[in-house]
Amino acid sequence: MIRKEATKAYLEKELDSFTWMKKLAREDLMREFRGWKVRPEFKTDPWIHQLVCFYIGVCYPQFLFLLDMGLGKTKILLDIMTQRRRERKLTRSLIAVPRLINLGSWEDAIREHSDFEPVIVSGTSAAEKWEALYNPYRRGGQVVVVDYAGLQYSLSKKGTKNSNTGKAKMHPDPAKIRTLARHYDFFGMDESHKAKNRESLRFQLLNALTKNMPARYATTGTLFGRNPEDLFAQFFLVDRGETFGDTLGLFRSAFFVEKANHWKAYPDYVFNKGMTRALYRRLQHRSIRYDEDECLDLPERREIRVACKFADEQREHYLRAVEGLINARGKLQELDSNFLRMRQIVAGFLQWKDGHGQHEVTFSQVPKLDQLERLITESGDSKVVVSHEYTRSGELITERLKEMGVKYEWLYGGSRDPINAVRRFTSDLDCKVFLMNSEAGGTGTDGLQKVARYLIFYESPVSPITRKQVVKRIHRPGQGRRSFIYDLVVEKSIDLRILGMIAEGRDLHNAVVDGTEDLRKLRLID
Repeated sequence: MIRKEATKAYLEKELDSFTWMKKLAREDLMREFRGWKVRPEFKTDPWIHQLVCFYIGVCYPQFLFLLDMGLGKTKILLDIMTQRRRERKLTRSLIAVPRLINLGSWEDAIREHSDFEPVIVSGTSAAEKWEALYNPYRRGGQVVVVDYAGLQYSLSKKGTKNSNTGKAKMHPDPAKIRTLARHYDFFGMDESHKAKNRESLRFQLLNALTKNMPARYATTGTLFGRNPEDLFAQFFLVDRGETFGDTLGLFRSAFFVEKANHWKAYPDYVFNKGMTRALYRRLQHRSIRYDEDECLDLPERREIRVACKFADEQREHYLRAVEGLINARGKLQELDSNFLRMRQIVAGFLQWKDGHGQHEVTFSQVPKLDQLERLITESGDSKVVVSHEYTRSGELITERLKEMGVKYEWLYGGSRDPINAVRRFTSDLDCKVFLMNSEAGGTGTDGLQKVARYLIFYESPVSPITRKQVVKRIHRPGQGRRSFIYDLVVEKSIDLRILGMIAEGRDLHNAVVDGTEDLRKLRLID
């Protein structure tokens, strides 16, 4: 039982707030930096909101950055790392990310925004993962990136088997945790809501591992969903109770109401809505929140390429299709067939017809689907429009959305009720994704811009006109916010050439068919 005096003192604690810094201009911030003993240097130009977050993060080495998708959270952490290294406060950094698919994105960002050498922990066995975590210097690395599951796998051990289930429960391995903790002095939690459960093995491991690391940061756009209790564990891992205390009981006594549950041995805790303002005020003590409309120097439309790697099976089929395209030697049907085959392969499937009938192969690994899932997840509560070219691509996407438990509308040539698809998407708060074929949805779908600001091209149209029409679905009058347009691009593939030709106002398919494109460029495009 928490005494009322303790709760009162807890709520009356003097708190910091950094919201006033949002009013600072770039010139104000740069003037401050010029007075620092070690002046900051940025490999890539930061936006104003990134400069504010950088300033705070350097001065307060335990902090949370709550930014929407597309606002550059990764660069903020990399700029802070760079500054700490220049101030001789950094030896090696450990970054934990939600999924394996995030590893490649972080590797690209590290090379783009810093001079650090990344070590990507992607081994399949616990021994391989441990070797990369424990001996990153053998690869010359300063920033080690690992997924949460991989970190758990490396730092836990099996306990005794349960007599009923016959299964052994995993527990933290104290010896390994102590050993690894000595190797790092910077920890970054990407999408920190993935560590929101205080009772989980993940939280226990992170809690022990990062306890004595001098620099701890977290980034997320979705701190909590319906239950504000989710934020407690995330803040505790970063600031060790500086904001919300070091016991969950005190946090609950201040912000929740205890209600008896006759079906359980312990009560339920329901958030006291009368404490909403006090909760958000307290959040400001060691975190800063930016919505995209507060980022004044962002372009009205931001286009972002998301790199996807070839799966081995895809690469093999792709190279064969390119050779078929080259060997077609002007034969229109063969040119068209191999061009289509290349596009299908990077989308994750292959269809063809021969004397034995219709055939189809769906690849076991489809990196584009994995990246699409990541983006949809990281978009939080925001609605998302996804554009595709081929019906099979749409089917693969709907299968993945069903696995994710995401509600969607799909507009394509075979839609049963296309007239009401947009209406259902815009009016249903639970309907998160509007999936559309670029031809079917590129025109006549006004209204998407009123509820969605994110557009993801699973595969881009080859026609500059069609692509422009699709972009106009969200970037048009009625859109009160900035638009974010993502292209899922398989590295060194036809995807890159399509976007390059669109930038020139040209259609790659037409160029291939009429002979004005050097087909050898499509082998593996740099």
